[in-house]
Amino acid sequence: MSAFENAPELVAALRERGVIAGAAQAVADDAPDRPWFIALLQGFAGWLAGIFLLVFIALAFKPDTTGGLLVLGVILLGAAWGLYFADRSAVFLDQLALAISIAGQIAVAWGILKDAHSALAISATLFGLQLLVALVMPNKTARTIATLFASLAWVYLVRFLLRPGSGDDMFFGEGRERDAQLFGVWPIPVGWLLTWPPLTGLVAWLVAREGTWMASGLRSLLRPALSGVLVALSFGLVIVDPFQLFERGMSGHGAPLGGWAVLPLLSMGLALFAGWCAFRLQSLGLSGVAILGALLQMSRFYYLYGTTLMWKSTIMLVLGALMLAAGVWVQRRLVGARSAA
Repeated sequence: MSAFENAPELVAALRERGVIAGAAQAVADDAPDRPWFIALLQGFAGWLAGIFLLVFIALAFKPDTTGGLLVLGVILLGAAWGLYFADRSAVFLDQLALAISIAGQIAVAWGILKDAHSALAISATLFGLQLLVALVMPNKTARTIATLFASLAWVYLVRFLLRPGSGDDMFFGEGRERDAQLFGVWPIPVGWLLTWPPLTGLVAWLVAREGTWMASGLRSLLRPALSGVLVALSFGLVIVDPFQLFERGMSGHGAPLGGWAVLPLLSMGLALFAGWCAFRLQSLGLSGVAILGALLQMSRFYYLYGTTLMWKSTIMLVLGALMLAAGVWVQRRLVGARSAA
């Protein structure tokens, strides 16, 4: 069988042989024909141009009212959408649009939350804004970043719903003692169950049905959304939990190894699950992100809990052996599949 020159030829051949549905859309052959260092330079130039543009706008118009910030944010988001839509293969325009889009999101969020003093309102607003950006922006990178931020905002939203006012002390200096006495510690495991398992279920469903939605127009929306959630599963608790250190202080380090240690261990499980999904998707980039996330989770567990070096070494030895066993099992599965083919 001869090799195909591009993706459309492969899709056409698969359609003729009945492997994929006849109504499946052809894949656009839009791979950029440019060296990586040229793309990197163009991306840097796009961010530099975006920063200078934003500085000029701030100096010229000085938006400081709620209405002014909202108008400015909407204009910037509209300009970013136009740049994305104008030329989706130009690295300079993509990065310029990304810089303008982030500035527009900040302006809209600041305009809405300018007088807000509630961590719950902040997380809810950011969650809704990121979902809107993920749905509207016609760009993979923008949608991936928006999905990542939406996933993190979802974690905070559930946390502050279960424990109202708990974030207000961290940001606004009020309410912690009352809420701690009223709610206790039960919102921690309940919040974990209401945030991360639904995200893992969403990822598992998307991975299992990848062939279906990749053959439809939903691929431009679901592929970056899947990538964003996988990054959130890999790094989410590393990004989210440092804010708890401001509440607990440095006394949280060196805590006795007890029942709460299961949460960092589960965080490693989330990163490993993200790596397994990335392996199924055959994405080397997402696999590397998941491996790095798992290593960070392991380092966090190592330094957060105080126990003897013998126990820590034993835990690392057992986890390493399990990962090696999993690697050997996967390799044998691949060898068996190739032999059967």
